[in-house]
Amino acid sequence: MTSAPLFQHRHYCKIARTIAAIQDEQTRDFVAHHFAGMLGGTNPAYSFNRFLAAAHGQPSNGRDK
Repeated sequence: MTSAPLFQHRHYCKIARTIAAIQDEQTRDFVAHHFAGMLGGTNPAYSFNRFLAAAHGQPSNGRDK
């Protein structure tokens, strides 16, 4: 029996959008890196760099918005 990944794409998007809304750039960068590191291992398809881009308001494709 295999278990489902802890997080799915929709969860990463919601977190990244929330972080992207932080107005202070230094705070946003700190929070984005903190979450990007913590989320590693929650899904085999997770991408640290893709998450960081989305958390800085630069999604890699339409699905990441």
